[in-house]
Amino acid sequence: MSRPTFDNELDFLDNDDTISRKTSSPFLNNSSSSSSSSSSSSSSSSSSNLKKKLNQLYLTIERYTLSTLRKLLFFFRKNPLLKFIILVITLIIIISVTHPKGKKSIQKVGYQYYNTIYGSKEVSRKEDLLNIDVTQKLRFKNWENSPITHQMRHQDYIEDELIGYVSNLDLKKLNIEKDNDDNDNNGHGHGSKKLENEFHKDYDTLVKCEDLQYTNIIEHSRWNKILEDDLMELRRDLRKNDKFLGKELSSDNEKDWSEEKIINEHWMRFGGSSVWLEREQCHVMFSRIVYTRNGVRDHPHVSMIRAQAFDKDWNELIGKRIPYNDLIPHKDIELEIQKLDEELGMHSCDHLKKDKTLYETCVVDNTRREMEAKKRKEEILSQYFITYPTVLDIKYNTNGDWKGPEDPHVILRKTDNMEEPLVIFNMEDDEEEKRRVFSFMPHRRNTPLIKFTLPDASRKFKEKEKNWAPFFHQTSSESAFSRGIIYFIYSFSPLEILKCSLNDGICEMVFEAKTLDLSDDNKFGGMRGGTQFVPLPELLPHVKGKQIWVGFPKLHIEHCGCGERFYRPMLSLLVESNGVYHQELAVPDIDFDMDVLSWDQKGTHCGQHNVLSPNSIDSWEVASQTSHPKRFEDYMTLTFSEADANTRVIILRGILNYILNMYKEKDMMENFEVSKKSSIIIGQTLKCVVKQSKEDCKVYGDAHPEPKEN
Repeated sequence: MSRPTFDNELDFLDNDDTISRKTSSPFLNNSSSSSSSSSSSSSSSSSSNLKKKLNQLYLTIERYTLSTLRKLLFFFRKNPLLKFIILVITLIIIISVTHPKGKKSIQKVGYQYYNTIYGSKEVSRKEDLLNIDVTQKLRFKNWENSPITHQMRHQDYIEDELIGYVSNLDLKKLNIEKDNDDNDNNGHGHGSKKLENEFHKDYDTLVKCEDLQYTNIIEHSRWNKILEDDLMELRRDLRKNDKFLGKELSSDNEKDWSEEKIINEHWMRFGGSSVWLEREQCHVMFSRIVYTRNGVRDHPHVSMIRAQAFDKDWNELIGKRIPYNDLIPHKDIELEIQKLDEELGMHSCDHLKKDKTLYETCVVDNTRREMEAKKRKEEILSQYFITYPTVLDIKYNTNGDWKGPEDPHVILRKTDNMEEPLVIFNMEDDEEEKRRVFSFMPHRRNTPLIKFTLPDASRKFKEKEKNWAPFFHQTSSESAFSRGIIYFIYSFSPLEILKCSLNDGICEMVFEAKTLDLSDDNKFGGMRGGTQFVPLPELLPHVKGKQIWVGFPKLHIEHCGCGERFYRPMLSLLVESNGVYHQELAVPDIDFDMDVLSWDQKGTHCGQHNVLSPNSIDSWEVASQTSHPKRFEDYMTLTFSEADANTRVIILRGILNYILNMYKEKDMMENFEVSKKSSIIIGQTLKCVVKQSKEDCKVYGDAHPEPKEN
């Protein structure tokens, strides 16, 4: 008998006797048949009993199911509103699963749910970060918005063995290890007592670089890409449209030169820094462009900051518009632009195609006014949007040389409601006539430029300020009337931290060398600002009472065996607890197995300068996590430059594992304690870092000797 359809379900279920009789008859017939068989043969008795029991079980299940279904349908018939609600919910789920936007909504809700669970969760110790499980949260991540692409995950990677040095060892555990070593070697040990008694006078001989050394693997992509710019088009645009810079971009000796020669000899492009904007789905990069009248690259007349936008695959986006975030946005920007086109007479002629005469007249009319209309349109839109590529609108006194912004670096400022790039650079201040550090907010229309000042009478800025490394506190409060606070690593060795307002630029020194009473052994000018410092990926929980940042400072040492000056990326781990800042790890130098472009750009030899500079951490996200053992698949996009002449982008994999495994492999103190021992502890680590960097410089120099003069 065929089962009734759902439309007749209620009437059908009202006749209970009919149901029982009709549905059970097949099983009863089987049962009778089995009984007849059993009477004819005793050997099949057990088989017959088994069939009887199965039939009875089937009957029981079916009766229970039908009875439950009947009650539910009766309940829905008595409660039509509930029936309607359940049907609507079911329909919403079906639409959400099948429709792309619905899928994104479910992903967003799931991600926010797990973000609430893991985002608010704290772990007690840094080592506990190795044991967290983030797989549930990753399942709901919307990968369409992520900078991680299929290409990034499936390209070739090359292993790098990074040697770093820690500076916050647990000396008690180190004592035990040395005692054990003494016992193994001598049968008795006095290492622990010696360490305690001679700590102050003999720390550097008791704690060797091998005790502080931490070695592990990261990977870098075989792929890296040079990010280009069209300087010829830039020059044409500035000379034609920029009233401020246009008049500064020519000299008498260029009169008979070709445009190509002018670009090759008088225009230079330095390293670029980029960040990923999730909401805009693009990378934005800021580079220094130099115009020099005498052809000497470190003697510019003026400098400017060039802004470019790139898609996920690092193809440049020409005409990318991003609305200023301090203006009231329109709900439908495309519709408003369409209305503006119509107002300026830039409407489409497609609706006139049926009438050939009217259509051709419309096209001719549009062509005639197109240039003027486009110019007016761009002028109007520039009040509401920044359009990439462009040059940042930074004004300064152009009298003389070495004018304008230099060494731009970028950091992403992110709140619950918005994200924006913040460009940090140095420039000669027209008022003080000294080089000062500034910030520029390119996605703000109102007062985007801020100069940082230090009004404290007890501490003054130097004549030339540069190489500050920016970072944001994760606990910074938000206000509709404030742009917030930014922090800078003002000096690495000794470590000093600035806290500055983004509203008026007023700064205060919140952590100084005198806080730890550091000796001259802790002074090293070869560690300078490179990239910004960023927190660990956001899906990781916080460590109770601590903040952790990762960055790439720039190693700058002289006469070490490779030219006059040797620049390389370093890796640094910065930790803060109760206002005390500490560099917990320093990797002396990283070169990604590259033969670095020489300063004269004619080879890879060590010449005047050998420069590989870290510029910015563009993005850092986790793609997956394995269970046994727990390891993260994390990807960091880094921009760097060679010889101050090009900008490259490269992908690093495994930075997060490198950092977290340090806490498993090295016996680290959970907190850095300010004491009389601080100067000795930090100083010993610094000696190891400097020693290693000089050795690596010499090795590179021996492998890349400077060509002999003819």
